[in-house]
This record gives sequence, structure tokens and C-alpha cells, in this order.
Amino acid sequence: ERVAAYVNNGHPNLTNGTSLVNGAAKYKNEYTATATNGNDSQSGNYANADPTTATGYYGDAVWETSNASSGQGSWYKDYSNFPFTSSPFFGRGGYYGDTTGAGVFFFYNTNGGAYVSDGFRVVVPVL
Repeated sequence: ERVAAYVNNGHPNLTNGTSLVNGAAKYKNEYTATATNGNDSQSGNYANADPTTATGYYGDAVWETSNASSGQGSWYKDYSNFPFTSSPFFGRGGYYGDTTGAGVFFFYNTNGGAYVSDGFRVVVPVL
């Protein structure tokens, strides 16, 4: 499932989520890339998401539930694949092809395009 989070790395695929990128900051998590024009790294972007830095967030379930930028580094061996280069957007949950690596702690990178195996749901937080 898609979530309102992305790495602002300047890659042209960010146009796949123009509404999100141009939306109000209170509705999204925008991560700082290690480089612009899609020359960023997965591990560097993950490090930037560290909540103890000025560019990270608490409460987004990245640092709270994972210990690696890629591989099965999330709780219960769910996959953790942090966004970078041409895949700057976040997805969550996984799909049937991810087998035991899919689950509630799974996150992955996507280019923001449509896929038949991806879904989304609207969540309205109570503020």
C-alpha cells in the first residue's frame, strides 16, 4: 500500500506523486536525500531518517521497527527497502510474491507508478 512519504531526491519520478510532493507538509513525511538528481543511496537515505537527526521522524515505523536499509531487516523478518534513486516513494505491507517477508512491518521503495499488485487505503488521523 502506498503511504504519504517519499525521499526528496530530485529524480524525475517524483512527478508520479506531484499532488503529494506539492501538498502541505502536515500531510506527508518528506525525507532528505543524501544527494540530488537521483544519485542518492539507500543506506544514506535510511541514515537520514534517524529520528535523532534533524531530518528524521519518530512515529513513522521505519526506525522503530527496522535495523537495515534493505533486506529482511524489519521486525519478524519483514522486508525493509528504503526509497532511493528512481524509486523515491514508500510502500507498505508487501504482496503475495514477497511471501514471509511481507507483513505489517514491511516497507519498500517504489517509483510511484501504478501496479496491479499494489493497493492503497485512506486513513484519516484524529488530530
